[in-house]
Amino acid sequence: MAVTYPIHPVSPRALRALLLEVHGDDPRDEPIAPLGEYGYSTMLRTIPAALAVLRVAAGLEPEPEWVMDWYRHTRIAELGHLTAEQLVAMGRAPVVIAFLHAIRDGARG
Repeated sequence: MAVTYPIHPVSPRALRALLLEVHGDDPRDEPIAPLGEYGYSTMLRTIPAALAVLRVAAGLEPEPEWVMDWYRHTRIAELGHLTAEQLVAMGRAPVVIAFLHAIRDGARG
């Protein structure tokens, strides 16, 4: 049976729990496609959009505290000077994931 999560913005406490879940995950559980504003599908289950963004960010930065600090506090100039957390709450996780993929692929420094 697939695990599902509620599709609503994530509280700071729940966000920290999601961050702990990011490291050591099964690669088949990587985000594949958005499911509405607040969820993503993987090969194994449905995950919250916040977890999808955190997973991609963790692929770039192995330190969980730095990932959390970036997600909650770093304003992204290219994305309207909003934080990843703000963008995810607005249903814009795909844009944040595309931004992170651009960094990963070397299209942005």
